[in-house]
Amino acid sequence: MADNPEWRECDLAEFPSEPNAVPGCGACLGICVARANARSRGDYSAVSDANVRLRRHQAERHP
Repeated sequence: MADNPEWRECDLAEFPSEPNAVPGCGACLGICVARANARSRGDYSAVSDANVRLRRHQAERHP
């Protein structure tokens, strides 16, 4: 593989971990439930959307 000009070295980064619900927050819990349902359907776009919604919610409500 190293001799193949099609292969290039690159830096790979880990995906950020998924946010968790803040204990006692119904909104966080609702988003996490929606994310789990999306994952169970195989809808990974909706999983990603839920992660974005949860991060935004936490930034606004749980700074």
